Amino acid sequence: MRARKYHKKIEVWQTAPTSDGYGGNGVTTSLLTTSWCNLITENKSKIGNDEGESTTYETIIIQLRKRNDVTYTSDNQFFKYRGFIYRIKSNPVNVGFDDREIQITLERDSNA
Repeated sequence: MRARKYHKKIEVWQTAPTSDGYGGNGVTTSLLTTSWCNLITENKSKIGNDEGESTTYETIIIQLRKRNDVTYTSDNQFFKYRGFIYRIKSNPVNVGFDDREIQITLERDSNA
């Protein structure tokens, strides 16, 4: 592992249902943790409809140290980087099977 490889800070957020106090439920988001990561950008174009218009999906790949206190799941977690929300697109991959580094592919949320 190269020194100072992880030079970008990313936030891991989690959503959870909560009672609103009036018999209904709401969704709250809370900061789970922050981590230092190596960020690789990918801009992929894909034809998205029958008319041939192309849609750009902003995809990033993050590499970060494996942590035993955080389990990454796409069900209720998302990442924030520079104010943009990124959804988990793939399961974490154990890089080199060393249990030191994981790699996750993220896709920018178009609603945020």
